[in-house]
Amino acid sequence: MKRRVDAGSTILLAAALCACLAATTPIHAAETAPADPAAQVARGRTLFISYGCGWCHEGGGRKAGRCPQLMGTERDDNFIVSRIATGSPGKMPAFGEGLSGEDMQALLVYIRSLKPESSP
Repeated sequence: MKRRVDAGSTILLAAALCACLAATTPIHAAETAPADPAAQVARGRTLFISYGCGWCHEGGGRKAGRCPQLMGTERDDNFIVSRIATGSPGKMPAFGEGLSGEDMQALLVYIRSLKPESSP
């Protein structure tokens, strides 16, 4: 009985999520207006820290931790923005409701700007 309840809850949650996502317009990386790259990197870094992304993407995204390294990722921009917005069940939470399109674009610019930290 417990498995049926858990499975039913999971299906219900998935259906609700799909309904919410279907009601929203997907955000594509190319749809946002360009802004000052340095300002976007700074904003993206601030968002990365404030949303706790570094908990899983260690070193500010420069190295793998609980989740993959973001620096140098071969994923395309639309994949990254989509993953930030919708998450990945059991792996990454969805941040689409808490972030604007401009916020997600700033995170993307931050991720694309990551370079290895220089040794002191």
